[in-house]
Amino acid sequence: MLKYKRVFLVGGIAVLVVLFFTTGLHRHLSLESVKTQQSRLQEAYHQHPMAAIAVFSAIYIPVVALNLPGALVLGLAAGALFGVLTGTIIISFASSIGASLACLLSRYLLRDWVQRRFGEKLEKVNAGIQTEGAFYLFALRLMPVIPFFVINLVMGLTSMRLRTFYWVSQLGMLPGTMVFVNAGSQIGRIESISGILSPGLIVSLALLGIFPLLMRRLLQLYRRRWHKGSEIAPLSTGVIEKTPPMVETRLKDIRERCTECGACSKACAFLSHYGTPRAITEGFDFSSPRHQAVAYECSLCSLCTAVCPEKLDPCGLFLEIRRHHVDGGHFDESKYAAILGYEKLGTSSLFSWYGLPQGCDTVFFPGCTLPGTRPEVTMRLFQDLQKAIPAVGMVLDCCAKPSHDLGRQAHFKTEFGELTDYLSDHGVKLVLVACPNCYTIFQQYGNGLSVSTVYETIHANGFRATMKNCGREVGVHDPCALRSETKVHQAVRGLLSELGLTVQEMKHRGRRTLCCGKGGMAGFVNPALANAWSAIREQEAAGQTMVTYCAGCTGSLGRVAPTIHIADLLYRPEMTLNGNLKITRPPLTYLNRLLLKQRLKRELKPQTSRVRPRKIG
Repeated sequence: MLKYKRVFLVGGIAVLVVLFFTTGLHRHLSLESVKTQQSRLQEAYHQHPMAAIAVFSAIYIPVVALNLPGALVLGLAAGALFGVLTGTIIISFASSIGASLACLLSRYLLRDWVQRRFGEKLEKVNAGIQTEGAFYLFALRLMPVIPFFVINLVMGLTSMRLRTFYWVSQLGMLPGTMVFVNAGSQIGRIESISGILSPGLIVSLALLGIFPLLMRRLLQLYRRRWHKGSEIAPLSTGVIEKTPPMVETRLKDIRERCTECGACSKACAFLSHYGTPRAITEGFDFSSPRHQAVAYECSLCSLCTAVCPEKLDPCGLFLEIRRHHVDGGHFDESKYAAILGYEKLGTSSLFSWYGLPQGCDTVFFPGCTLPGTRPEVTMRLFQDLQKAIPAVGMVLDCCAKPSHDLGRQAHFKTEFGELTDYLSDHGVKLVLVACPNCYTIFQQYGNGLSVSTVYETIHANGFRATMKNCGREVGVHDPCALRSETKVHQAVRGLLSELGLTVQEMKHRGRRTLCCGKGGMAGFVNPALANAWSAIREQEAAGQTMVTYCAGCTGSLGRVAPTIHIADLLYRPEMTLNGNLKITRPPLTYLNRLLLKQRLKRELKPQTSRVRPRKIG
């Protein structure tokens, strides 16, 4: 399909080029023609200014994008028709848009082929582009020695972001634009294009172009001299460190095995923005802390692995890069103060509580969000578990997944290890969770503890539905943390069926489900990418009510489409479906957690209980 799209695009471009020459438009884009028709064109502009600007731009942009003859003449014409100021503004924006289109065409049509054939040779080029590409492009734009269209094509083959290419091009081409537009305002005195490009002008613009690169080198030299022999680390943007073996191994695996088929990029907001996994590994230098920061924009949802024919694991790479970033001392906690503060409260003596009855080998671990937003539902879930497992215990605590996903591995291991050690030492063997994120943490780091969801247990023990023959259709959003857990998917759909609801499956479900936008804490550094995930799910839902079994997903998706939590449906079905259910929001969620803790202390009366030893602060 991609191949055919490219064929159609090339065919469309060919048609435009043929029309340009067959209609004789190229003959009108000459200095003589502009001078001859100057009065008539100026009159048309004065009578219909907006229409004249629109028509001029509609001609100029494709001329620049397709490198058709006449761009220089049109630059002169802008000065003659619109004046220096207006003409400069029009040409500045139109030329930058045209250049960006040319760059985009080069990237879409040629980049994959060039990267596959010359990938190894382009690694250093891409790394240099990522490090100081803006400076380099700015210098090239200021020097008219290299044809602008060549720059557009070459930059399209690199990993430079299109928005960076646009604004640097607009800024860098501005001096040259002003020269041509100003010359066009005196078009009656100009006899040829070469009269504008005098040797003196070329030398002046070339020196202007070299200036930013020279300043860049001087700044780097200053930094090296300043930090030599000092304990102060260089600025993060200039630090180059040795890539750890784990990161290097993952980088090599992706570079060697990624075929750039595009399967992972189609539904991933992150990869759609930055390119295929191979393009990312070849275009970024992950020994640089500035490039390591890109890893924090990935949602870590693992959709890429789920759809990859080669079963590559880009998320594993980005998680390792995050850990290396933290270990190197470059992590900025202030960006994540809200979520890390939330985690710290969850593991504090104020909010944590463990209640283990006699003979307890199974505990309910509801997580952080459910007890705060839905304390009564949390209690009802626990009471139903008690019917099936009389000696079930309750653990109010935080699994520290935010720290895990942010790469704070040492902190995570300390916090979660203390939790699992206590449970194991007191005979607990099975943890029942309501939160999908807690599920993945216990599954990967449980240290011998088994983990299951409360939805599987309740469904297996015959949940008594309180609403029958509803007949309403709903969609199911499977949380990405549980994309591989088929038994959980089936249990949730079974519970919905018992409630009398009909599931209308969406395109991305089960193993291929989408992130809700909150994964990996990506929203703290790139909200646009996080919102892009929600937008995809909103489009798929098409106004249909979605049911999910993650409190975080419910809140995130609830902003763009009707979304309800499975636990609300189980215990408050009519109110939930009618849209009359009010979910508690901060800061009242913290009060709910404290009240639930006190209620459990009174009603459970455990044989063994404790709170986390650490105080808040």
